[in-house]
Amino acid sequence: MPADSTPPAISFPAVKRNSGQKHGEDIHAFMKRRRLHNEKRAQHETSEAKGRRLAQENHAVKGGPPGKKGARVFIWEEEEGGFFIRRACNRTDAAERWDEFTSNQRIYNSFSNQWDLCTALAPNEEAEPDEMYDDDDDYDDSYVQFHQPALPADIIPSIPDVPGQPVAPISSSREMERKACAWAVGNESYTVPDASVLPTFLQHLLEGDLRGFQAELCDLTSPDSDLALEWNVDVEIISQQDKKLYSIRPRGSEAPGPSILLESAATILQIIRLGWGHDFAHLIHELVELGVEFHPSWERPANHVPLAPPSINTLGRRPAGYKPTFVDFGVYVQRRDAFLRSPRGRAALFYGGIVGRLARSAIPDFADIACLDPSEDILKTGACVLSGNREEALWHEALTPDEINLICGVYSVETGTFI
Repeated sequence: MPADSTPPAISFPAVKRNSGQKHGEDIHAFMKRRRLHNEKRAQHETSEAKGRRLAQENHAVKGGPPGKKGARVFIWEEEEGGFFIRRACNRTDAAERWDEFTSNQRIYNSFSNQWDLCTALAPNEEAEPDEMYDDDDDYDDSYVQFHQPALPADIIPSIPDVPGQPVAPISSSREMERKACAWAVGNESYTVPDASVLPTFLQHLLEGDLRGFQAELCDLTSPDSDLALEWNVDVEIISQQDKKLYSIRPRGSEAPGPSILLESAATILQIIRLGWGHDFAHLIHELVELGVEFHPSWERPANHVPLAPPSINTLGRRPAGYKPTFVDFGVYVQRRDAFLRSPRGRAALFYGGIVGRLARSAIPDFADIACLDPSEDILKTGACVLSGNREEALWHEALTPDEINLICGVYSVETGTFI
Protein backbone atom coordinates (compact mmCIF):
# COMPACT_ATOMS: atom_id res chain seq x y z
CA MET A 1 0.00 0.00 0.00
CA PRO A 2 1.47 3.41 -0.93
CA ALA A 3 2.68 5.46 2.01
CA ASP A 4 0.30 8.32 1.28
CA SER A 5 -2.80 6.11 1.04
CA THR A 6 -5.20 5.55 3.89
CA PRO A 7 -7.46 2.57 4.49
CA PRO A 8 -11.13 3.12 3.67
CA ALA A 9 -13.29 4.18 6.58
CA ILE A 10 -15.37 1.43 8.13
CA SER A 11 -19.05 2.23 8.01
CA PHE A 12 -20.96 0.94 11.01
CA PRO A 13 -24.49 -0.17 10.08
CA ALA A 14 -27.45 1.76 11.38
CA VAL A 15 -28.73 0.62 14.77
CA LYS A 16 -32.40 -0.20 15.30
CA ARG A 17 -34.63 2.45 16.79
CA ASN A 18 -35.70 1.81 20.39
CA SER A 19 -33.03 -0.88 20.82
CA GLY A 20 -30.91 1.07 23.30
CA GLN A 21 -27.76 0.44 21.25
CA LYS A 22 -25.75 3.52 20.30
CA HIS A 23 -24.31 4.04 16.85
CA GLY A 24 -20.94 2.32 16.56
CA GLU A 25 -21.38 0.48 19.87
CA ASP A 26 -20.53 -3.23 20.03
CA ILE A 27 -22.07 -5.59 22.56
CA HIS A 28 -19.15 -5.36 24.98
CA ALA A 29 -19.33 -1.56 25.13
CA PHE A 30 -23.12 -1.81 25.45
CA MET A 31 -22.83 -4.24 28.38
CA LYS A 32 -20.25 -2.06 30.12
CA ARG A 33 -22.41 1.04 29.76
CA ARG A 34 -25.46 -0.79 31.05
CA ARG A 35 -23.51 -2.29 33.96
CA LEU A 36 -22.38 1.15 35.08
CA HIS A 37 -25.93 2.42 34.80
CA ASN A 38 -27.24 -0.53 36.84
CA GLU A 39 -24.67 0.11 39.55
CA LYS A 40 -25.91 3.68 39.83
CA ARG A 41 -29.53 2.53 39.96
CA ALA A 42 -28.71 -0.05 42.64
CA GLN A 43 -27.46 2.70 44.94
CA HIS A 44 -30.97 4.19 45.05
CA GLU A 45 -32.97 0.96 44.85
CA THR A 46 -35.59 0.38 47.51
CA SER A 47 -35.71 -2.94 49.35
CA GLU A 48 -39.06 -3.66 47.72
CA ALA A 49 -37.71 -3.08 44.21
CA LYS A 50 -34.61 -5.13 45.00
CA GLY A 51 -36.71 -8.05 46.21
CA ARG A 52 -38.78 -7.94 43.05
CA ARG A 53 -35.70 -7.78 40.86
CA LEU A 54 -33.92 -10.64 42.63
CA ALA A 55 -37.03 -12.81 42.27
CA GLN A 56 -36.87 -12.27 38.53
CA GLU A 57 -33.11 -12.87 38.52
CA ASN A 58 -33.38 -16.14 40.43
CA HIS A 59 -35.91 -17.44 37.95
CA ALA A 60 -33.75 -16.41 35.00
CA VAL A 61 -30.94 -18.62 36.35
CA LYS A 62 -32.95 -21.61 35.07
CA GLY A 63 -31.97 -20.52 31.59
CA GLY A 64 -35.31 -21.05 29.88
CA PRO A 65 -36.83 -18.85 27.19
CA PRO A 66 -39.47 -16.35 28.29
CA GLY A 67 -43.06 -17.45 27.98
CA LYS A 68 -46.11 -15.24 27.60
CA LYS A 69 -45.34 -13.50 30.89
CA GLY A 70 -41.57 -13.45 30.56
CA ALA A 71 -38.85 -10.93 29.89
CA ARG A 72 -38.24 -9.06 26.65
CA VAL A 73 -35.63 -10.58 24.36
CA PHE A 74 -33.09 -8.83 22.14
CA ILE A 75 -31.01 -10.80 19.66
CA TRP A 76 -27.76 -9.36 18.32
CA GLU A 77 -27.56 -10.20 14.62
CA GLU A 78 -24.26 -10.15 12.78
CA GLU A 79 -24.16 -7.76 9.82
CA GLU A 80 -21.71 -7.35 6.97
CA GLY A 81 -18.27 -6.51 8.31
CA GLY A 82 -18.73 -8.50 11.52
CA PHE A 83 -20.79 -5.88 13.37
CA PHE A 84 -23.66 -6.98 15.61
CA ILE A 85 -26.92 -5.04 15.74
CA ARG A 86 -29.35 -5.35 18.66
CA ARG A 87 -32.91 -6.19 17.56
CA ALA A 88 -36.05 -6.83 19.59
CA CYS A 89 -37.49 -10.32 19.16
CA ASN A 90 -41.03 -11.36 20.04
CA ARG A 91 -41.34 -14.11 22.63
CA THR A 92 -42.57 -16.74 20.15
CA ASP A 93 -39.57 -16.31 17.86
CA ALA A 94 -37.27 -16.06 20.87
CA ALA A 95 -38.42 -19.46 22.12
CA GLU A 96 -37.78 -20.99 18.70
CA ARG A 97 -34.27 -19.52 18.47
CA TRP A 98 -33.28 -20.00 22.10
CA ASP A 99 -31.20 -23.13 21.42
CA GLU A 100 -29.09 -21.27 18.86
CA PHE A 101 -27.19 -19.75 21.79
CA THR A 102 -25.23 -21.28 24.64
CA SER A 103 -25.81 -20.27 28.24
CA ASN A 104 -22.72 -18.02 28.04
CA GLN A 105 -24.18 -16.34 24.97
CA ARG A 106 -27.32 -15.34 26.89
CA ILE A 107 -27.22 -12.48 29.40
CA TYR A 108 -30.15 -11.48 31.59
CA ASN A 109 -30.51 -7.93 32.95
CA SER A 110 -32.79 -7.93 35.97
CA PHE A 111 -32.98 -4.12 36.13
CA SER A 112 -34.88 -3.94 32.83
CA ASN A 113 -36.10 -7.58 32.76
CA GLN A 114 -34.47 -8.19 29.39
CA TRP A 115 -32.41 -10.94 27.77
CA ASP A 116 -29.59 -10.29 25.32
CA LEU A 117 -28.60 -13.16 23.04
CA CYS A 118 -25.38 -12.86 21.05
CA THR A 119 -22.80 -15.35 19.79
CA ALA A 120 -20.06 -12.71 20.18
CA LEU A 121 -20.31 -13.10 23.97
CA ALA A 122 -18.69 -16.54 23.65
CA PRO A 123 -17.54 -16.83 20.01
CA ASN A 124 -15.79 -20.19 20.51
CA GLU A 125 -18.87 -21.98 21.81
CA GLU A 126 -21.39 -23.84 19.69
CA ALA A 127 -24.95 -24.22 20.91
CA GLU A 128 -26.59 -27.57 21.48
CA PRO A 129 -30.25 -28.35 22.28
CA ASP A 130 -30.94 -27.70 25.93
CA GLU A 131 -33.82 -29.63 27.49
CA MET A 132 -33.04 -28.95 31.15
CA TYR A 133 -34.92 -25.69 31.60
CA ASP A 134 -38.49 -24.92 32.57
CA ASP A 135 -40.76 -22.68 30.54
CA ASP A 136 -41.48 -19.24 31.98
CA ASP A 137 -45.22 -19.93 31.59
CA ASP A 138 -44.95 -22.01 34.78
CA TYR A 139 -43.35 -19.13 36.64
CA ASP A 140 -45.32 -17.99 39.66
CA ASP A 141 -44.75 -14.27 39.39
CA SER A 142 -47.37 -13.26 41.95
CA TYR A 143 -44.67 -11.61 44.05
CA VAL A 144 -43.47 -9.61 41.09
CA GLN A 145 -46.96 -8.55 40.05
CA PHE A 146 -48.04 -7.54 43.53
CA HIS A 147 -45.28 -5.00 43.95
CA GLN A 148 -45.42 -3.36 40.54
CA PRO A 149 -45.63 0.45 40.50
CA ALA A 150 -49.16 1.73 40.20
CA LEU A 151 -50.12 3.73 37.14
CA PRO A 152 -51.19 7.32 37.88
CA ALA A 153 -54.97 7.52 37.90
CA ASP A 154 -54.85 10.16 35.17
CA ILE A 155 -53.34 7.65 32.80
CA ILE A 156 -55.83 4.80 33.30
CA PRO A 157 -59.02 5.31 31.26
CA SER A 158 -62.35 4.07 32.47
CA ILE A 159 -64.15 1.40 30.46
CA PRO A 160 -67.78 2.32 29.79
CA ASP A 161 -70.33 0.30 31.76
CA VAL A 162 -73.81 0.59 30.30
CA PRO A 163 -76.58 -0.56 32.70
CA GLY A 164 -78.44 -3.55 31.34
CA GLN A 165 -75.94 -3.93 28.52
CA PRO A 166 -74.22 -7.33 28.67
CA VAL A 167 -70.52 -7.36 27.96
CA ALA A 168 -70.04 -9.13 24.67
CA PRO A 169 -67.30 -11.73 24.46
CA ILE A 170 -64.27 -10.99 22.34
CA SER A 171 -65.26 -11.96 18.82
CA SER A 172 -62.57 -13.18 16.46
CA SER A 173 -64.79 -12.12 13.56
CA ARG A 174 -64.31 -8.47 14.57
CA GLU A 175 -60.63 -8.24 13.77
CA MET A 176 -58.77 -5.73 11.71
CA GLU A 177 -56.64 -7.25 8.97
CA ARG A 178 -53.03 -7.88 9.93
CA LYS A 179 -51.66 -5.55 7.26
CA ALA A 180 -53.98 -2.79 8.43
CA CYS A 181 -52.76 -3.32 12.01
CA ALA A 182 -49.17 -2.84 10.91
CA TRP A 183 -50.15 0.35 9.13
CA ALA A 184 -52.08 1.56 12.20
CA VAL A 185 -49.08 1.18 14.48
CA GLY A 186 -46.87 2.98 11.96
CA ASN A 187 -44.62 0.07 11.05
CA GLU A 188 -45.39 -1.69 7.78
CA SER A 189 -42.91 -4.48 8.58
CA TYR A 190 -44.55 -5.26 11.94
CA THR A 191 -45.87 -8.82 12.27
CA VAL A 192 -48.83 -9.16 14.60
CA PRO A 193 -48.39 -12.21 16.88
CA ASP A 194 -51.04 -14.89 16.45
CA ALA A 195 -52.23 -14.60 20.05
CA SER A 196 -52.39 -10.81 20.01
CA VAL A 197 -55.67 -9.03 20.76
CA LEU A 198 -54.47 -5.96 18.86
CA PRO A 199 -56.59 -6.68 15.72
CA THR A 200 -59.76 -6.88 17.85
CA PHE A 201 -58.79 -3.81 19.87
CA LEU A 202 -58.20 -1.71 16.74
CA GLN A 203 -61.42 -2.92 15.15
CA HIS A 204 -63.39 -1.76 18.20
CA LEU A 205 -61.75 1.66 17.92
CA LEU A 206 -62.42 1.82 14.18
CA GLU A 207 -66.11 1.08 14.70
CA GLY A 208 -66.35 3.45 17.64
CA ASP A 209 -68.01 0.72 19.68
CA LEU A 210 -66.67 0.58 23.22
CA ARG A 211 -69.81 -0.77 24.89
CA GLY A 212 -68.59 -4.33 24.60
CA PHE A 213 -65.00 -3.36 25.21
CA GLN A 214 -63.32 -5.81 27.56
CA ALA A 215 -60.40 -5.13 29.87
CA GLU A 216 -58.54 -8.02 28.22
CA LEU A 217 -58.13 -5.83 25.15
CA CYS A 218 -56.16 -3.25 27.09
CA ASP A 219 -52.75 -3.73 28.70
CA LEU A 220 -53.09 -0.93 31.24
CA THR A 221 -54.03 -3.32 34.04
CA SER A 222 -53.13 -6.71 32.57
CA PRO A 223 -50.52 -8.69 34.54
CA ASP A 224 -49.00 -9.80 31.22
CA SER A 225 -48.42 -6.23 30.09
CA ASP A 226 -45.05 -4.62 29.59
CA LEU A 227 -46.40 -2.00 32.01
CA ALA A 228 -46.16 -4.63 34.76
CA LEU A 229 -42.40 -4.86 34.31
CA GLU A 230 -39.75 -2.69 35.94
CA TRP A 231 -40.01 0.88 34.71
CA ASN A 232 -36.91 2.75 33.62
CA VAL A 233 -38.40 6.11 34.65
CA ASP A 234 -39.92 7.73 37.69
CA VAL A 235 -43.16 9.60 36.94
CA GLU A 236 -44.42 12.60 38.88
CA ILE A 237 -47.72 14.38 38.27
CA ILE A 238 -47.61 18.18 38.52
CA SER A 239 -51.03 19.80 38.84
CA GLN A 240 -51.44 23.20 37.21
CA GLN A 241 -54.46 25.49 37.23
CA ASP A 242 -55.71 24.44 33.80
CA LYS A 243 -53.92 21.13 33.11
CA LYS A 244 -51.75 18.36 34.43
CA LEU A 245 -48.13 17.85 33.48
CA TYR A 246 -45.94 14.81 33.89
CA SER A 247 -42.32 15.04 34.98
CA ILE A 248 -40.16 12.00 34.24
CA ARG A 249 -36.54 11.22 34.89
CA PRO A 250 -34.43 8.04 34.79
CA ARG A 251 -35.32 5.82 37.73
CA GLY A 252 -33.07 6.36 40.72
CA SER A 253 -31.40 9.48 39.28
CA GLU A 254 -30.36 12.06 41.81
CA ALA A 255 -31.98 15.47 42.22
CA PRO A 256 -31.46 18.15 41.01
CA GLY A 257 -30.78 16.33 37.77
CA PRO A 258 -32.64 17.14 34.57
CA SER A 259 -36.14 15.88 33.92
CA ILE A 260 -38.60 15.91 31.03
CA LEU A 261 -41.98 17.63 31.08
CA LEU A 262 -44.87 16.27 29.00
CA GLU A 263 -48.57 16.92 28.73
CA SER A 264 -49.44 13.66 27.01
CA ALA A 265 -50.22 10.67 29.24
CA ALA A 266 -50.17 8.50 26.12
CA THR A 267 -46.52 9.41 25.55
CA ILE A 268 -45.74 8.34 29.13
CA LEU A 269 -47.30 4.94 28.40
CA GLN A 270 -45.26 4.60 25.22
CA ILE A 271 -42.03 5.41 27.07
CA ILE A 272 -42.81 2.73 29.68
CA ARG A 273 -43.88 0.10 27.16
CA LEU A 274 -40.76 0.57 25.03
CA GLY A 275 -38.44 0.51 28.02
CA TRP A 276 -37.00 3.96 27.36
CA GLY A 277 -35.45 6.10 30.07
CA HIS A 278 -32.40 4.17 31.26
CA ASP A 279 -30.32 6.92 29.69
CA PHE A 280 -31.46 10.56 29.64
CA ALA A 281 -29.77 11.45 26.35
CA HIS A 282 -31.20 8.35 24.69
CA LEU A 283 -34.68 9.28 25.90
CA ILE A 284 -34.40 12.79 24.44
CA HIS A 285 -33.12 11.34 21.17
CA GLU A 286 -36.10 8.97 20.87
CA LEU A 287 -38.68 11.63 21.73
CA VAL A 288 -37.24 14.05 19.18
CA GLU A 289 -37.35 11.31 16.53
CA LEU A 290 -40.92 10.52 17.57
CA GLY A 291 -41.95 14.14 16.99
CA VAL A 292 -43.95 14.66 20.18
CA GLU A 293 -43.96 17.77 22.34
CA PHE A 294 -41.79 17.56 25.43
CA HIS A 295 -39.45 19.89 27.29
CA PRO A 296 -36.12 18.95 28.92
CA SER A 297 -36.16 20.87 32.18
CA TRP A 298 -33.74 21.82 34.92
CA GLU A 299 -34.28 22.96 38.48
CA ARG A 300 -33.58 26.64 38.98
CA PRO A 301 -34.79 29.25 41.53
CA ALA A 302 -38.56 29.59 41.47
CA ASN A 303 -38.56 33.30 42.33
CA HIS A 304 -36.52 34.35 39.30
CA VAL A 305 -38.28 36.74 36.92
CA PRO A 306 -37.31 36.04 33.30
CA LEU A 307 -36.35 38.86 30.98
CA ALA A 308 -38.13 39.60 27.75
CA PRO A 309 -36.62 37.43 24.98
CA PRO A 310 -34.89 39.23 22.10
CA SER A 311 -37.33 40.54 19.52
CA ILE A 312 -37.19 39.24 15.97
CA ASN A 313 -38.36 40.59 12.66
CA THR A 314 -41.49 38.73 11.66
CA LEU A 315 -42.57 38.15 8.08
CA GLY A 316 -44.44 41.43 8.31
CA ARG A 317 -47.69 42.70 6.79
CA ARG A 318 -49.11 42.55 3.28
CA PRO A 319 -51.71 44.80 1.66
CA ALA A 320 -55.27 43.64 1.07
CA GLY A 321 -55.58 41.17 -1.80
CA TYR A 322 -51.89 40.35 -1.78
CA LYS A 323 -50.86 37.16 -3.62
CA PRO A 324 -47.68 35.49 -2.35
CA THR A 325 -44.88 34.72 -4.80
CA PHE A 326 -42.03 32.25 -4.99
CA VAL A 327 -39.74 35.06 -3.87
CA ASP A 328 -41.80 35.36 -0.68
CA PHE A 329 -41.43 31.64 -0.09
CA GLY A 330 -37.68 31.75 -0.67
CA VAL A 331 -37.27 34.63 1.78
CA TYR A 332 -39.36 32.77 4.35
CA VAL A 333 -37.30 29.56 4.06
CA GLN A 334 -34.04 31.52 4.35
CA ARG A 335 -35.14 33.45 7.45
CA ARG A 336 -36.80 30.40 9.04
CA ASP A 337 -33.71 28.21 8.68
CA ALA A 338 -31.41 30.99 9.87
CA PHE A 339 -33.44 31.30 13.04
CA LEU A 340 -33.69 27.54 13.59
CA ARG A 341 -29.92 27.21 13.32
CA SER A 342 -29.38 29.99 15.85
CA PRO A 343 -29.00 29.19 19.58
CA ARG A 344 -32.68 29.95 20.21
CA GLY A 345 -33.84 27.72 17.38
CA ARG A 346 -32.87 24.57 19.31
CA ALA A 347 -36.01 24.92 21.48
CA ALA A 348 -38.18 24.26 18.41
CA LEU A 349 -37.04 20.62 18.44
CA PHE A 350 -39.07 20.07 21.61
CA TYR A 351 -42.37 21.53 20.36
CA GLY A 352 -43.44 18.57 18.26
CA GLY A 353 -45.92 18.87 15.40
CA ILE A 354 -45.14 21.11 12.43
CA VAL A 355 -42.70 23.25 14.47
CA GLY A 356 -40.63 20.23 15.47
CA ARG A 357 -40.72 18.74 11.97
CA LEU A 358 -39.45 21.95 10.37
CA ALA A 359 -36.72 22.18 13.02
CA ARG A 360 -35.58 18.63 12.31
CA SER A 361 -35.39 19.40 8.59
CA ALA A 362 -33.31 22.54 9.10
CA ILE A 363 -30.95 21.70 11.98
CA PRO A 364 -27.99 19.46 11.10
CA ASP A 365 -27.37 16.68 13.64
CA PHE A 366 -30.60 17.69 15.38
CA ALA A 367 -30.62 14.64 17.67
CA ASP A 368 -27.19 15.52 19.09
CA ILE A 369 -28.14 19.20 19.36
CA ALA A 370 -31.26 18.29 21.33
CA CYS A 371 -29.21 16.36 23.90
CA LEU A 372 -26.96 19.31 24.79
CA ASP A 373 -27.37 21.02 28.15
CA PRO A 374 -28.98 24.45 27.95
CA SER A 375 -27.17 27.68 28.62
CA GLU A 376 -28.13 29.85 31.53
CA ASP A 377 -30.35 31.75 29.10
CA ILE A 378 -33.23 29.61 30.33
CA LEU A 379 -33.24 31.88 33.39
CA LYS A 380 -33.44 34.91 31.12
CA THR A 381 -35.87 33.89 28.42
CA GLY A 382 -37.17 30.46 29.44
CA ALA A 383 -40.43 29.31 30.98
CA CYS A 384 -40.91 27.74 34.38
CA VAL A 385 -43.30 25.23 35.89
CA LEU A 386 -43.90 25.36 39.61
CA SER A 387 -44.09 22.05 41.44
CA GLY A 388 -44.39 21.16 45.12
CA ASN A 389 -41.00 22.67 45.88
CA ARG A 390 -41.53 26.36 46.59
CA GLU A 391 -37.87 27.30 46.27
CA GLU A 392 -37.12 25.49 43.01
CA ALA A 393 -39.04 25.33 39.73
CA LEU A 394 -38.56 23.40 36.50
CA TRP A 395 -37.22 25.73 33.82
CA HIS A 396 -37.12 24.92 30.12
CA GLU A 397 -36.32 26.70 26.88
CA ALA A 398 -39.34 28.37 25.28
CA LEU A 399 -40.22 30.14 22.05
CA THR A 400 -42.23 33.34 21.74
CA PRO A 401 -45.39 33.57 19.60
CA ASP A 402 -43.48 35.68 17.06
CA GLU A 403 -40.78 33.02 16.79
CA ILE A 404 -43.35 30.27 16.27
CA ASN A 405 -45.09 32.37 13.62
CA LEU A 406 -41.79 32.87 11.81
CA ILE A 407 -41.10 29.11 11.83
CA CYS A 408 -44.59 28.36 10.48
CA GLY A 409 -44.52 31.10 7.83
CA VAL A 410 -47.28 33.30 9.24
CA TYR A 411 -47.66 36.89 8.09
CA SER A 412 -50.48 39.42 8.30
CA VAL A 413 -52.65 40.42 5.33
CA GLU A 414 -54.76 43.55 5.61
CA THR A 415 -58.47 43.08 5.09
CA GLY A 416 -58.97 46.47 3.48
CA THR A 417 -61.78 47.21 5.89
CA PHE A 418 -61.38 50.07 8.39
CA ILE A 419 -63.43 50.30 11.55
